[in-house]
Amino acid sequence: MQLWCLVTFLVGLAAVPLPAPAADPPVELGAVDWGRDLEAAKKTSAETGKPILVLFQEVPG
Repeated sequence: MQLWCLVTFLVGLAAVPLPAPAADPPVELGAVDWGRDLEAAKKTSAETGKPILVLFQEVPG
């Protein structure tokens, strides 16, 4: 009985459609020029007196 339930569950799970991956990366909103170089950001911060926002983000894919 347990094996039958497990098989039924797995077959049902296999029938669930997966969402299609996005064709294009999402558009960044706003007029922010995000940098990717920490040393350049430190230099700009020292020149302008503005703080640095560091975002550690792992993007799946």
